[in-house]
Amino acid sequence: MKNYLILIISIFFIVPFCSYSQNQSDNDFKEEAKAIEKLTIKSIKLRQQVNPESENEELIKEMKILDSTLLHKVTLFLNEYGWKSKKEIGELANMGLLLAIQHSSTEEMESFKEIVERAYQEDKVEKSSYALYVDRLKVRNGLPQIYGTQFYYDEKSASLRFNEIEDFENVNKRRKKVGLAKIEKYAKKNNIVMN
Repeated sequence: MKNYLILIISIFFIVPFCSYSQNQSDNDFKEEAKAIEKLTIKSIKLRQQVNPESENEELIKEMKILDSTLLHKVTLFLNEYGWKSKKEIGELANMGLLLAIQHSSTEEMESFKEIVERAYQEDKVEKSSYALYVDRLKVRNGLPQIYGTQFYYDEKSASLRFNEIEDFENVNKRRKKVGLAKIEKYAKKNNIVMN
């Protein structure tokens, strides 16, 4: 009888505590995702103001601070909760996970490679966003890009140009697989000179 009473009292205290812990964890999860979403919106708006042809140092400094803040939040989130799909955290927060990584240093991008690959395999990353990540990392490592998403401002010709693209003849086939428009359309939209 005494053991039975102890068991009942234990259940009375443990069950509500577990329930409270779960609710608190869900709230933390949602708050963190909301914070990432807000920073992502801010980052997108700020990037829309940047003109690749003229460097606004104040804007670039603000962007670097924002990138660092977003990366810190994303790193903590990934360590705590892992990569979440847009269904779980919303489209903008999901986009923010990869946005933060893409705008980090090459070493940081490399350090996230395994988790990005896994998230892509599990359909937790948009195919087009994954293509941007792959291309940016390749270009930063001095390799030809796969999907033709990366370009630079060429001062000699005063125009935007694509970074080297591997197997250019088949780039549109690869772009189609990840939901990207034909490279000619992409070039026209972004005023990129086709070589």
